[in-house]
Amino acid sequence: MFSAVNSQYRSQQSHVISIAEKCIPWLLPALLLFSRALADITVVVVGLLFLYKSYIEKNWSWQSNTWFRLSIVFFLYLLFVNSPLSINSTDSLKYSVFFMRWPLFAAALAYWLLLDIERQKHFLKGLALVSAFVIFDTVWQYIYGIDLFGIPQHSADRLTGPFRGPVPGTLMLRVLFLLVLAALVFKVLNQSSLRTISYVFAVLIIGLLFIFITGERMAFLLFSMGTILILIGLSLNYRQSKRVVLSFILLTALILSVSMCFLPNTYDRTIHSVFIKLNDFSSSDYGVVFKAAKQTWLESPIWGSGLHTYREACESLAVLDTHNMQCTHPHNLYLHLSAETGVIGLVLYLMLLGAILVSSLRPLIIKKEWFLSAVSLAIFFASFWPLTGGISVFSNWIGALAWLGVGWILLLGNQCRVKPTTE
Repeated sequence: MFSAVNSQYRSQQSHVISIAEKCIPWLLPALLLFSRALADITVVVVGLLFLYKSYIEKNWSWQSNTWFRLSIVFFLYLLFVNSPLSINSTDSLKYSVFFMRWPLFAAALAYWLLLDIERQKHFLKGLALVSAFVIFDTVWQYIYGIDLFGIPQHSADRLTGPFRGPVPGTLMLRVLFLLVLAALVFKVLNQSSLRTISYVFAVLIIGLLFIFITGERMAFLLFSMGTILILIGLSLNYRQSKRVVLSFILLTALILSVSMCFLPNTYDRTIHSVFIKLNDFSSSDYGVVFKAAKQTWLESPIWGSGLHTYREACESLAVLDTHNMQCTHPHNLYLHLSAETGVIGLVLYLMLLGAILVSSLRPLIIKKEWFLSAVSLAIFFASFWPLTGGISVFSNWIGALAWLGVGWILLLGNQCRVKPTTE
């Protein structure tokens, strides 16, 4: 009797996991992109399901990965050192407890949810549909001043798309490079190197044009950097790609030239203003915010002010009052980490990121998978490039997309399931 009950219970458990495996990859892009709350809930649910699956299957081997162990070390530092020394221990402890949802989510993707090639296809199809909608809606808003849902532009040179905030470029930056992987996952695309190269070319051009019109400078710079990395990877893996790369460069130059003539406001916002800021960076808004972050860090350089206390710590110093600016966040992940977790927290987090990169890239480089290595770097640096400015990856919305990328590059590195066909 007990054996029958136990068998039925295990069958129900397997059924729950099976449903999750079938449905979540399809829904994941929409769940992570369209709602801050849904993104956070999805990350937590996927992580808990992964723990549940590991428990019923008694398979915890994924915990032995160096990068995951380092995430636990950073987590313990937040709990038992940073939080007690925080200027607001209760708030820091609350946010520290939930830090582990990010690495657990990435582990769930890499070692369970996206292991199967069919589930990878389901995710990429879902992402393609969501991306097509976001791009169409944003372009519509660019042309008509209002999107399909009646949301107006944020300003004359900034768009919102369907997000009700000037963030379409920032959000889509984190997922557009994932679409490049479809060139290797779907057989219809990877039957010939020319078809693969042409598809990648199309994704990159569409991505550059889309982020260009959003007016988001940092997103455009990061996507451009990632595009260069991917083009280098293409040229190393595919002999036929050199002409395509040259064509890409010429086409991009032509588009920029045309935009200067016919879209002067967009060009000034997305490209020209970058050079203006860099020319006098210390006096720019970014320069002032970075200086404020440095001053905040120097108040507690070893341990930091405590996780999620930057605004409170910065405002107590009144460092931005003379500039008539508010202490929201440092607009840079590593300044943010330094101010809130100190040098020790920054070093531990950098060790975690380094371990992720090694785990992801080492097997690809050993096998001379230069294209996949380049795509992995582009995905990683879209969220973790040191000079990145903008919304922090500690934000639950951006964090969900950043660790989605981490999950994918860990999958590519550890499993090497997707391999380019070179000629």
